[in-house]
Amino acid sequence: MIENILFHRHSSIKNEMLDQYLEKGWYRYGAEIFTTDTTSNGDDWVRVHWLRYQVNQIQLRHSIEKLIRKAVSFHFTIQPFTLTEEMELLHDVYFDNINFETNFSIKELLVDTTCQVYDTYKIEVRAENKLIGLGIFDKGKNSIAGIKNIYHPDYKSFSLGKLLVLKKFEYCKNNNIEWYYPGYIAPGNSKFDYKLFLDKKATEVLSWEKKKWIAYQEFLIDQEKK
Repeated sequence: MIENILFHRHSSIKNEMLDQYLEKGWYRYGAEIFTTDTTSNGDDWVRVHWLRYQVNQIQLRHSIEKLIRKAVSFHFTIQPFTLTEEMELLHDVYFDNINFETNFSIKELLVDTTCQVYDTYKIEVRAENKLIGLGIFDKGKNSIAGIKNIYHPDYKSFSLGKLLVLKKFEYCKNNNIEWYYPGYIAPGNSKFDYKLFLDKKATEVLSWEKKKWIAYQEFLIDQEKK
């Protein structure tokens, strides 16, 4: 199944070009863009399915409002991406406290840290001026791709990963962006399921069998038939 991974490289993947790639189930990896229908799960390879939210259909639950209230003392800022030592130090702490594979550094993940290939933004979360969370996303003309969320383990109880997903949604809503692509899920592997937490009714899944985007509920029905 590993042969189903494909890569493309361009000098610039922005605006409508990024929108088109995301709609076809492609995603950023370093300075390249790739697509796959599998991911590594230990010694095995499991099927993955790309997700997207239709932003204007999202209706937030009361439990999400509770998360927002819990983090009311934190300061969130969104700005064009620049890499700092403070961000890499946060990533080091995050990396040392997770139990799954990821890139060793932000620089290794992005490669292009000058925003020449992608139009990349960052969301910083601060508590008393200390960087405790970081979200990274690429912006197209009518879509964004959520690339990375990290946080300091001391603040795990605040669900900063979910809050950063929420902040990316809010950015889309405030800038009239129609589609938010949070990555993929792997049925049977719950570590990716947090990407669904905003609103499953507003979520679409790229169906490999039907070769189109379908509602998440339709995807679940198709999975039960297998």
